Amino acid sequence: SIAATAQSRYDDPIFTNAQITITPDITYGTNQAISLTGGAPAAQALRMDVYQPNQSVDAVANRPLIIVLHTGNFLPAVINGSPTGSRKDSAIVQACMEFAKRGYVAAAVTYRLGWNPASTDEEVRRGTLLQAVYRAILDVKTCVRFMRKEKATNNNPYKIDDTKIAVYGHGTGGYIALGMAYLDKQAEMELPKFVSQIDAPPLFTQGQ
Repeated sequence: SIAATAQSRYDDPIFTNAQITITPDITYGTNQAISLTGGAPAAQALRMDVYQPNQSVDAVANRPLIIVLHTGNFLPAVINGSPTGSRKDSAIVQACMEFAKRGYVAAAVTYRLGWNPASTDEEVRRGTLLQAVYRAILDVKTCVRFMRKEKATNNNPYKIDDTKIAVYGHGTGGYIALGMAYLDKQAEMELPKFVSQIDAPPLFTQGQ
């Protein structure tokens, strides 16, 4: 026998690729980024691409938002030894399309990169990597605040439900998502393993 099963929003694709709108290069914030060539820190515009069912075919006005984070070991593609490492990665684009086809709004987000994997000092490698993680967590929090502000003050252009926001990532992006969820108390940032053995203060206070 054959059982017919109706499609269920958020579980099954209910929109086609042609019904998905992609709004690229939205600036959701600006923050200081370290130089990958040894120069002084400089302001970096933080951008995202938003994928959503076209509002002309989707009547739902409060849709869950999924923030999607790419992999890359906190270094640009190729420099990190891989062809991946940006919000334009094919796997990120496909994930966002699949979320949008199921009725979610998906935001593929750029976060700040950079640490010193080539240092011969283990403390420098560990410290700069932890700071890179912390900067990325701060960037994701900035994105959440931006989307909530857009809903509150700009007529909710992406039609999100700001009480239903999830963070999802590939590789390094998954690590950031876990860090954002669990590293939420100041005392946790001052644990001995997060304190610099070179100049004593908590590493995260130096990495914003």
